[in-house]
Amino acid sequence: MTRQKERLYRVIVAGATPEGIAAANKLGELGIPVTLVDSAPDLNEKLAAEQYRLPSGLTFNSAHRPGLIRILRNAQIRTLVPARISSIKHTPQGFSVRIDREQTFVDPDRCVLCGKCDAVCPVSCADGGHALRYPGRTGLPGRAWIDKRRQPLCQENCPLGVNAQGYIALAAQGRYDEALALIRRDNVLPGICGRVCTHPCEEACRRGGVDDPVAIRAIKRFLADYEGADASREAAAGETPTPPVEPTRPNGSPSSVPARPALPRPRTWPGAVTASPCSKRRRRPAACSATASARTVYRAPSLTARSA
Repeated sequence: MTRQKERLYRVIVAGATPEGIAAANKLGELGIPVTLVDSAPDLNEKLAAEQYRLPSGLTFNSAHRPGLIRILRNAQIRTLVPARISSIKHTPQGFSVRIDREQTFVDPDRCVLCGKCDAVCPVSCADGGHALRYPGRTGLPGRAWIDKRRQPLCQENCPLGVNAQGYIALAAQGRYDEALALIRRDNVLPGICGRVCTHPCEEACRRGGVDDPVAIRAIKRFLADYEGADASREAAAGETPTPPVEPTRPNGSPSSVPARPALPRPRTWPGAVTASPCSKRRRRPAACSATASARTVYRAPSLTARSA
């Protein structure tokens, strides 16, 4: 080599094990930038496993919790969870590492660990929990996440990308208003699409491999019709329902023929002259009528006068 390598002085610690936690803390105290990578979304839950129990009987997450908190508060230590290292390559400048981060579908800057999202999560898993994982106040790095492997096939094949899994789960719990609001985020015409859509989402539904696919289009149509069938929902949405009017005849007796709606009366002010309906008719000008009265009848001269 003709020149000395340029050192970046940056360390990547793969795995949040007791050894990795100790190494990250020590390097962070020395002022060296450290990146801690682990596939578990919650370090507190991972380090509470039986394999990390200390000889004293305490779990590692309880005995070394101050060290875990120092990692999250140290600006020199960057924690990437959940993430995986996909490749490591050697370059003239050192090592090049590719890290693939998994989506958590929760904004960590806005999550305050209140737990309200877990209480209203409509999706249930086979273990009895919800799809939204809430670690509680002791979670590290301290945020909820959604256990979701990939984009659903129904949403992937939908031309508008409507979250079919979400509004079907809400409709199953009777939360029809929230389900319809979720549809209208991507589709503003659920009633029309619930009737004329070719439903490619149902063709890609994995439930079809068991018996029949989920009736996604029919559920969408039901939600749209359910809103229009209730007048109170129209009033809540800002629309004033029109009261039914019984058709009547001019004399006031009921009739099967719809009555003509009454026109609003024009406003009048003091001193104003209101023209009668007959005055709006087109009349002949006064000059024309005078000419007609002064017109004389022409008579042909008699034969006797001509002979004279």
